[in-house]
Amino acid sequence: MAKDPDRQVPQDHWIWADSAYPTQTWCVVPFKAVGGPLSRTKNIYNKYLSRVRVRVEHTFAALKGCFQSLRELRLQVRTKKDIRIAVHWVQCCLVLHNMTIFFERQLGIESSIAWARREGREPNHRTQPVVVDAPAGTAGQRFRTELMIKLFRYLGMLI
Repeated sequence: MAKDPDRQVPQDHWIWADSAYPTQTWCVVPFKAVGGPLSRTKNIYNKYLSRVRVRVEHTFAALKGCFQSLRELRLQVRTKKDIRIAVHWVQCCLVLHNMTIFFERQLGIESSIAWARREGREPNHRTQPVVVDAPAGTAGQRFRTELMIKLFRYLGMLI
């Protein structure tokens, strides 16, 4: 794969997004029903993708609740330096958040965001085995199918 000098997402990383975004190797979106209902396999994949996105949204909400500065990050992003400053700002909040959890544990106090951890627990169930077609289409579509195959292998569902 050729290196794209304008790519902002590091190689071997991607963003989970909703179906309003394009399917790219760096942007993974749910399958869309075009011309009929989705297959069972694609519906299962969309369900897992949705759960990931919900967890991310809950995490953002928890962090914004703890750190008011993240509610409206008052920083105009015009350059790569501005992006780095915003990333460092968020990273500092994450470090403080993790320290808070650590100290709450040491003191025997239930974490102020224990609800978020409970929310993220996987239900202990497996669904019936699935068959996935070989990756086809654009590079982004092939990448999404490869991720789906990895997910189903991990879950022990792939035939």
